[in-house]
Amino acid sequence: MIRTVPPGTVSSETVPGGAGLGRSHDQTRGSHMTRLNPFDHGGPVSGEHFAGRASEGAAVVSRLSNHIGVVVTAPRRYGKSSLIKQATEVLAASEPAPAIVHVNLLQAGTLGTAAELMVRRHYQVPGGPWHRLKNVLPGFVKRLRVQPTMTIDATGSPVFSFAPSVGTPDLQLVIDDVYATLNEIGARRPAVLFLDEFQAAVELDTHLPRQLKALADQYRNVSLVLARSKQHVMEALVLSQGAPLYKMLEQIALGEIPVDDWVPFLVKRARRGGRPFAEEGLARVVHEMAGPVPFDVQQLAYEAFNQADTTIERDTLEVALSELVRHRASDYATTFEGLPAGGRRVLKVLAAGTTASVGSAEFATLARLSDSSSVHKAVTQLIELELVVLRTGVPAIEDLFFAAWLRVVLDEH
Repeated sequence: MIRTVPPGTVSSETVPGGAGLGRSHDQTRGSHMTRLNPFDHGGPVSGEHFAGRASEGAAVVSRLSNHIGVVVTAPRRYGKSSLIKQATEVLAASEPAPAIVHVNLLQAGTLGTAAELMVRRHYQVPGGPWHRLKNVLPGFVKRLRVQPTMTIDATGSPVFSFAPSVGTPDLQLVIDDVYATLNEIGARRPAVLFLDEFQAAVELDTHLPRQLKALADQYRNVSLVLARSKQHVMEALVLSQGAPLYKMLEQIALGEIPVDDWVPFLVKRARRGGRPFAEEGLARVVHEMAGPVPFDVQQLAYEAFNQADTTIERDTLEVALSELVRHRASDYATTFEGLPAGGRRVLKVLAAGTTASVGSAEFATLARLSDSSSVHKAVTQLIELELVVLRTGVPAIEDLFFAAWLRVVLDEH
């Protein structure tokens, strides 16, 4: 029987809601904010900021070293991009140095911009054959059948662009040429084309996934690396039978980082920053409060370090969580208010930590829905919105800070 996950160990009384908030802890404390924070949650991390995933990292490095493509799947904010960044940095420290072209398709927004970024990142590859030529830029551009416009940015680096009139067929040729040149380099060293946020591929060009399959079939010296969190999107494009890239890439699925990997990492980072945990067990509490999402664990640790004077105490963690919820309260309210009434009520029941099975009549009654079918429909919609996830088969609110905010809402009403 499926049962809901109880809320975290945080007392909701310590977490302020969106309205009527007092001064933040940052404002009431001063000089303790000046130390360099040893925790990083602002984007993909690597090196000393990268926690756990030793076996997954080694698996990615091994495959990229041997021209094997991979697709990394995981729920959002589980560190897919961080894992690949860490792996490529490990690979970059080896000899011969790899050729890595990394483009975030979602940030690119258009096929033209994606092609421009591919060309620019490809030009920047250390040791590219064009760098041995007397006239480097002309030598590089000659490899492209569609000629870009070139300008020089403030750092002295070339920027490549294609006119809006350049159509999809020509932009596809650009991608072909980048892939072919990477393959040429890959004959002598690892070569990687990493496309992050791959779900955006079909939004840029519905034919892009099939184009990449054809290129991967033709050019075997390039490791094609894809990453995305939405499982149903990756199923349609990569993982399911009939998908354009089916069986072309090896899947590496990321689960939770074990708490026993988190504790020594958190303890070491806090100590290195000069504000250690008052006791080692508090590092485990950070994980309990933030949940399994690596981004959230790092963010709570970051805020706790900010709030500490000399050591991180239990009440420091409570205040840190309060601050994080306060910072996000407006966004949480907007998200919550935009949901159907049934979805809002289901979230409240999940946040309250009921022991009733999601499929039970009791849960439907608590959520004030007509029956279990209505509950199932609401939960399915929340999963599609990535507000609810299944943890060990149990529906749970994906963001435990959001769950803490919801408990405040319940208390206030």
